[in-house]
Amino acid sequence: MAKRKNTQHWEEIKTQYTMCLCYSEEKGLYTKSFSENDISDELLYRPHGYAGFVNDIIPIPNKDITIEVQSNFGYHSASYLRATIKKDSRYIMDFDLSKLYVMRNMGVRTLDVPLYDWNKLFDKIIHAYKESYTESYTTASIAYVEELSDMLDKDAISIKEYYDKKERTEWKGVFLVTLFAGKKIRNLIVEFLEADVTDSVVVKNTLNLCRKYIDKMKLQSLDFSDTRLSEISETLMLIHRFMCKHKAGLEYLSMILDKEV
Repeated sequence: MAKRKNTQHWEEIKTQYTMCLCYSEEKGLYTKSFSENDISDELLYRPHGYAGFVNDIIPIPNKDITIEVQSNFGYHSASYLRATIKKDSRYIMDFDLSKLYVMRNMGVRTLDVPLYDWNKLFDKIIHAYKESYTESYTTASIAYVEELSDMLDKDAISIKEYYDKKERTEWKGVFLVTLFAGKKIRNLIVEFLEADVTDSVVVKNTLNLCRKYIDKMKLQSLDFSDTRLSEISETLMLIHRFMCKHKAGLEYLSMILDKEV
């Protein structure tokens, strides 16, 4: 197999990233500094700066947990560095609030970090591994839902196109704010449904978010020739699924039809 080529930027900064992802039965997941030629049975993954798409699966020995690291360096706005963690056949979600106001590929399933920031990615992986399905994890999910709910109250929001972009664009008006919030709500509900989230507080807050979105849409005058309305339709369809799953299907129908249950 041909040797992968590093990006020029990685060659300039690689000495800053010597911490590697490691695992032992005693320590669990942890990081340790290794040189390029060091070898260890506990070393799982090294930082790299390979140009182009890289997708690596990292199984943890004797554990029902799989880490998938994805990178795409050297492609400007299409570049990224992220990971997913699957534990007991369920994805561990990342409720990082900084991703909420990013347009491109920023869902709760992936652990996203700035380009080349392997230290932060490994820290996120370790934190997710240790905190999954704990009280801290639940608190983070509630904060994410609440921030989405607060977004629906705004008349304008400041959005980045992708994670590493410095410049922001202001989206003004209730329709655009609701449209963008709907994108994030769809992603959240899809993951909640797949993970079969049952925590009563998380479900309650998410149902309130669904109700708020429906109310916001009903107050708007819509141009049905606007192709963006298909996104709103998809959002409402997922809200319907979530509310039905949590015994609020009739309430959804009464809200849409303005009829008392």
